[in-house]
Amino acid sequence: MYKGLAIEDILNKGKECPEVAHYLPDERDLDRLPKQWIADITYTVMKESFSKWVTERVKIRNDTIAENRNLIIELDPEVAEAFKKSLNISSK
Repeated sequence: MYKGLAIEDILNKGKECPEVAHYLPDERDLDRLPKQWIADITYTVMKESFSKWVTERVKIRNDTIAENRNLIIELDPEVAEAFKKSLNISSK
């Protein structure tokens, strides 16, 4: 599980947009819903702001794991630039 992406965190993020509440059931029924459903509803209403928030949480988690497990490597600047460019290739 990603820290910062629990159901409670998603619901709290959804509170930033009052319209999200219109699509959610009563509080007592929330624990019966799959996390994915809650995330889908929140994303559908909030769109890009929710997507950016999730991406940020995932990046924080991945960076923490990389640092804690000593998975960070140093690359020659030229190799790093070539790698970065290879990730930015469009398939269109």
